[in-house]
Amino acid sequence: MLALGLVLLRLALLGRHNPGLEWNWDEVRNARIAEHWLQGRGYVSYDAVRQQFRPDAFHASFPVWVYAAWFKLGLPRHYFTAAVYLLTAVGGVVTLRYAERLLRWYRLPPPAAWLGGLLLALYPSVLWYIGAWFWYENLCLPALVWATYQLLRLLDGRPLPLAKAGLLAAVVAGSCLLRGYLLAVYGGLFVLLLWQACRQPAARRRVAWRPALLTLALTLLLHLPIFVKNHRLFGAYILSTQPGFELLQGHNPVTQGRFMFDWDEPARPFAQWVGRQIPQLSGLNQYQESQARARLARQWISGHPAAELRLLARKLLVFFSPENFVADNFRTRYHPLTAAVHLAFLLSVLATALRWRGLRFHRPDALLLLPVAVVLLLSLVFFVGYRWRLFAEPAFVLFPLITWQRLRR
Repeated sequence: MLALGLVLLRLALLGRHNPGLEWNWDEVRNARIAEHWLQGRGYVSYDAVRQQFRPDAFHASFPVWVYAAWFKLGLPRHYFTAAVYLLTAVGGVVTLRYAERLLRWYRLPPPAAWLGGLLLALYPSVLWYIGAWFWYENLCLPALVWATYQLLRLLDGRPLPLAKAGLLAAVVAGSCLLRGYLLAVYGGLFVLLLWQACRQPAARRRVAWRPALLTLALTLLLHLPIFVKNHRLFGAYILSTQPGFELLQGHNPVTQGRFMFDWDEPARPFAQWVGRQIPQLSGLNQYQESQARARLARQWISGHPAAELRLLARKLLVFFSPENFVADNFRTRYHPLTAAVHLAFLLSVLATALRWRGLRFHRPDALLLLPVAVVLLLSLVFFVGYRWRLFAEPAFVLFPLITWQRLRR
């Protein structure tokens, strides 16, 4: 009954926000690339400023190929949106169930474990700010919670059946195809798992190595076509041209440390500053422009060390602020539940680090907390994006409950 109620709630919120079953702006752009590809123009998007079609490798390539296959079958777009919404609603149940199982693994009593799982499933960003919109993060978050639970079991020496190991590999690879920055999150998780497994008996090492190697092999295999496609477009083996753009967006004289909704508007101060610093910008292809923007970002950092330090401090504050992502506004109000959870998380980490009342970090805690470290690092290197902060929020919600249980014991 709880699962059914959660599914119906998620579907109601998704329908309320988007009754026309429209796609978000990133996926609209990807869909247009898929249409151009099917029409024989190549893997291109239309640049309204330059008024020309240009090779494009900015966003993830995998959704473009999925859309091309969907369109080739002649299926309407809103069918695809409905399917994603159904998966999103079911994903909320996966988040609830495996957050509860993860807390049970940490020996929380069943009522507290269920309460923690429900809190994560109903958390403002998970349910509303991101969860009630068409974003693939809503598919990748339950995948991360499920995968973290499986990795904890591997660390405990419990082998995965072949079918479940294959499912783990598929879930990880699929998540990375949808959101490329998850390569850093899952890469860190598996490196940490194997490093800890190497300190255990040989039987336990084999338990961890087999699914890890299977996941690595499948992830590399599925990403190879993207490398090949981008090499044909730009002569470089890259997954995306986006990093250079985002590096400059995170290090410049006008940034506030968060995502800039107006970064590509020619009349805005940021675009005008970039045009003055890179006068040949209009003649560069997307990969060359990405490289030029990355160089400018590095030059700005080296030329303004004091401003860069202030910016890093601001990003830290913005990352842990109780603000949330919203699709149609520059800022949102602070949410009291987000504020309470962030405060509880920071106090839990501080108390554990100081070994207050005998608290200490346990070996498995690294797997739970690593996504926070990776996403925070991404935020400092680029900018604070609340859509990728979403993958730190399971730890924000669950680790204070784990700490509370340890204090009780």
